[in-house]
Amino acid sequence: MTVRGIHHVGLVVDDLDAAITFYGALLDMVEIERDHWRAPAPEFDAAIGLVGSSADGVMLKGSNSFLELWQYKAPAQAGDDPAERGAHERGLRHLAIQVDDVRETLDQIVELGGSRMGEPVDIDSHGAAAVYCRDPFGTILELMSVGTSLAGLT
Repeated sequence: MTVRGIHHVGLVVDDLDAAITFYGALLDMVEIERDHWRAPAPEFDAAIGLVGSSADGVMLKGSNSFLELWQYKAPAQAGDDPAERGAHERGLRHLAIQVDDVRETLDQIVELGGSRMGEPVDIDSHGAAAVYCRDPFGTILELMSVGTSLAGLT
């Protein structure tokens, strides 16, 4: 297993455009990628462990770091305990860790006391893959390999 480091922080917000403006100005970041999906999207649901999810997102880059912002359209938000919250709740929701092998690292996290949320999904044919899981304390972690198509750490 080779861990490359923390890739990005993901925040779920109520207003994506306002969040882009705020964090872009605060952290001197620029938009480098956009993503969105609408239900039914079984490939996204499988990776993040939700059912019927819909979202709009953006990746910002600056200050030698990345910040991912998401505005979920579905499912409805629920839960107060971080260990009970889904990947779509407002606030700091996951810590993304760039790795060479998503599946191998997921197995190691489970062996260390973490748990699975979804199953690894190949994002494209260029080696990019992702899955959400939890650390032993309920924090959501995203394991990702960037292949040659996604922004990655050097």
